[in-house]
Amino acid sequence: MPIDRIYVYLATACFFGGFVFALQALRGNQSRTPRINLSVMGVGFILQCLFLAERGRAVKQCPVTNTFELLVFVAWCLVLLYFVIGATYRWSLLGLFTAPLTFLLQLMAILAPDPPPPVIGPVHFWNELHKSVSLLSYGAFGLACVAGVMFLIQDHQLKKRRLNTLSFNLPPIHYLHQATRRLILFGFVLLSVGIIAAFLMERSNPGHSLAPVYVIWAIYGGMVCYDFTRGMSARKGAIASVLAFVAPLVTLWIFAH
Repeated sequence: MPIDRIYVYLATACFFGGFVFALQALRGNQSRTPRINLSVMGVGFILQCLFLAERGRAVKQCPVTNTFELLVFVAWCLVLLYFVIGATYRWSLLGLFTAPLTFLLQLMAILAPDPPPPVIGPVHFWNELHKSVSLLSYGAFGLACVAGVMFLIQDHQLKKRRLNTLSFNLPPIHYLHQATRRLILFGFVLLSVGIIAAFLMERSNPGHSLAPVYVIWAIYGGMVCYDFTRGMSARKGAIASVLAFVAPLVTLWIFAH
């Protein structure tokens, strides 16, 4: 088995461990879970980096040439933003909710075909920028979805007055709402940059090939505009961030095929 696939299998095992820790946290058993999960996620992230470096050398470009690579790259973006955002807001439990989504993406990657890389021509800056920044925006949207799920869980527990250990360890719902808004805005800006880069590629004629991306851009752009003009409630924003992430997942599958 190629060494790069071994990296992916090991990383997936790490994120599966994070998924198990998430289930324990939901049951209220989390005395050391966040710290252990942080270490497990860190190991999984390092393995993802090793895979991307190895595959990048093989294909001599951003490693998103097939379904397998595409899904792993998006999972890597999600974990990267988790470490950046989680460290900023000190959300130890954010990783517990990020791990299941990352594990799902990694599992889908393992089950996806991994044909030999195509013959690669000259690498162009705008082409690489378009792919990397656009997929990084998907990671931001995925993390916004995770923050939205955390908000809805805590909101439900507060309304039902069923507080447990998890309730006291989740970030305040105000912080979750603000983070969801900022992640959606950040992802929207990144996706806008990716679309602009697509039109700056040499011999580029995106046309209908970017139609699914335009749909995602319109969905999240509409959410940003609505929030800035009329003010989206925290609960509606959380629900919208969760439902809207279905669109990036669908387009990932479309582009991969």
